[in-house]
Amino acid sequence: MKFNFDNIVGSMFRNDLPVFDNMDAYIDFLLPHIKPYGESLSNQKLFVNKRWKEFRDDEDFHEAVLYIFQDNEDSSLLLSIDGNIGVGSWSTLPKSNTLILESGGKKQKSELFDLAFLHSDFLILKKHGNQKRIDKKKYFVLGLEKSTGRLDWVDLMEKMYDLYRQNWLFTAMITLFLVFIGIILLSIFI
Repeated sequence: MKFNFDNIVGSMFRNDLPVFDNMDAYIDFLLPHIKPYGESLSNQKLFVNKRWKEFRDDEDFHEAVLYIFQDNEDSSLLLSIDGNIGVGSWSTLPKSNTLILESGGKKQKSELFDLAFLHSDFLILKKHGNQKRIDKKKYFVLGLEKSTGRLDWVDLMEKMYDLYRQNWLFTAMITLFLVFIGIILLSIFI
């Protein structure tokens, strides 16, 4: 094998995303890594009046599902399934990162979600209660359509992990730079 400095340095800083069987497992792994880069639901400008695409790891899920949290008197929630619109509402509980989504129509229902992660490109909600016990998904995953619309769910997990990778590499570079400066200063004064 030929010596290649770029490969050696690159492998030192490579931080590949491990492979998991389902989206819930990916998110369980990702959350501790990306949580420091998230926001709270009180920062509504990150998610209101934007088109959010729903992601699922279900092989039978082929619909194009969009959610739009409107900033109006009714806090309307527009739900588009393959272009067919339904209207509901949304609200946050004061002083908490909890979101209530209400769907309208014949099958009206209200659901309580705790915020798992909010970023300009991602909105991950965790439905309250033990969803695994009733064989449901643990997370409700939305990606900003403008930046994630053409991705599948695995690519979305990679994009989320990029948040950690980019920030981890920056922190490592700063640390190495400070260590280098410290060594130079020590050599000057010793």
